[in-house]
Amino acid sequence: MLISKRFHSMFRTSARGLESQRIAMAASTENLANARTSRAEGDEAYRVKRAVHTADGAMSGRFQNLLANRTQDLMGTSGEHLSGNSLSRRLGEEDLGPQTEIAEEAAERLEYDPTHPHADAQGYVRYADVNVVEEMARMISANRIYEANLAAVESTKQMAKRTMEM
Repeated sequence: MLISKRFHSMFRTSARGLESQRIAMAASTENLANARTSRAEGDEAYRVKRAVHTADGAMSGRFQNLLANRTQDLMGTSGEHLSGNSLSRRLGEEDLGPQTEIAEEAAERLEYDPTHPHADAQGYVRYADVNVVEEMARMISANRIYEANLAAVESTKQMAKRTMEM
């Protein structure tokens, strides 16, 4: 039973990582799709979306406290410095991994094109400030992190399978 809880916790952590990167890829994809979307005078402009990953503050604080306590114990040269205080037992069965939210930026760039139907009186067209190269780099990064989380899920599956064969 204890083993299945541990594997379940590992799967949940990887799932949170997968979800975070899916959200990041979706934001970058939407930004790329709207990179050349102009804003007509008086219309609401497209807002550039950014995936913001944050760690749960309570979990981070608990981990920092535990790490500080363990470091003090190790420095004390106690013979018991590694006995029976596993990280997962001390932190509980909470989900580890990032929380991801979408933040919107109202940045615009002006491009001179007096023939465009959305050009203002001076001939400038307003576009969302999307840097295509940066968005592609964000997508590649999110894709690689997503693949790493998939590899972690596969490794966890293999460990669970081997454990059950014992």
